[in-house]
Amino acid sequence: MNPSVEVEGIELTAELLPQASLLLAGYMYPNSECEWSADQLERCRGNLERLLTFRHVNFFLAKRGEEYIGFIAVHWGFSTTTGKLILRIQDLYVMPEQRKQGVAARLIHTAADLAKRHDANRLELNTGTANVSARRLYEALGFQRQPGKEIYMHFIR
Repeated sequence: MNPSVEVEGIELTAELLPQASLLLAGYMYPNSECEWSADQLERCRGNLERLLTFRHVNFFLAKRGEEYIGFIAVHWGFSTTTGKLILRIQDLYVMPEQRKQGVAARLIHTAADLAKRHDANRLELNTGTANVSARRLYEALGFQRQPGKEIYMHFIR
C-alpha cells in the first residue's frame, strides 16, 4: 500500500465485475471482515450486472497500482428549474484500510468531471447525519448543506 501512487477512476465494465463485486460486498456487508458467503457475492455481482444495463447510471472503481480500493455510483436526474442535468452520488465506498488517503475525494472529482462534461447543473448527495467524517469531506470539497431540505422515501415493495 503506497498512498503516493496515483488513484485512477475506472468505469465499470463486465470484465471488472469480480473486483467490483468484492468492493460492493465490503459496502453492503461491512461487519463480515472480508468473509462473504457465495450467496452474498452472487447478489453483489447480480446487482452490478443489472447496473451495467441502466443508461443513466455510472459506476467508477478506484484503483491504486494493481489494487481496486473503492467505488462511486452515480445516476442522472434533471432540474426542471434550470433545464439541466443533475448528477447524484448514490453510493461512495473506500476500503477501511484505504480511508483518509484522498481516495473518496478522487472518486468525487471523477463524478464532478463527468457532470461538467455533460453540462450538469450540479452534483448532489445525501449522507447520514451521524456520518461526521463524510460530511466534513463533502464540505471541504465545496458541497453545501441545504437548510430546510429533508429527504423522504417511499419504498415500493
